[in-house]
Amino acid sequence: MWLLPIVFMIHDFEEIIMMKPWAAKNSAEIQRRFPALASRVLPQLNRLSTSSFALAVAEEFVLLSALTYFAVEYELYAVWAGVLLAFFIHLLVHIIQFLLYRNYIPVILTTLITSLYCVFALYYMNLYNYLDWPDVAQWTWISGAVLIINLVFVHSLARRFEKWLNKNFFKS
Repeated sequence: MWLLPIVFMIHDFEEIIMMKPWAAKNSAEIQRRFPALASRVLPQLNRLSTSSFALAVAEEFVLLSALTYFAVEYELYAVWAGVLLAFFIHLLVHIIQFLLYRNYIPVILTTLITSLYCVFALYYMNLYNYLDWPDVAQWTWISGAVLIINLVFVHSLARRFEKWLNKNFFKS
């Protein structure tokens, strides 16, 4: 169970490291092929520095680590499996993005590796009867909702941090 925060960070390291250079190189192609999506996503990507994006990832890592701690400490296996499944669904979205784009996107390499961990972890949790699937389903929905709400929050946090960085470190 403790591998989940580590697996999450391995996945997000690829995104932190590769997103800005990849977006700079592929913006025109994304605008050409996916204009509606590009008009919403690319301005957000272009506005944020790697530091601001890393802050958002750090917040998610702390939250995921705290959830993992409580799940391990209090044997809340269905809660943890729900969080894991929400993360796995997130990975499936990346696979769909890759299939639609038909070229490298800055998450696909680690998505494939971390997806294997998710399947392996769920298989063994189920094999040893740690999971009550109706509870897992409920916690997956709850975790998915929390993930979406937190995503909105961390993007807001990253934008505010970017403004603070620009004001305090990049004065003209």
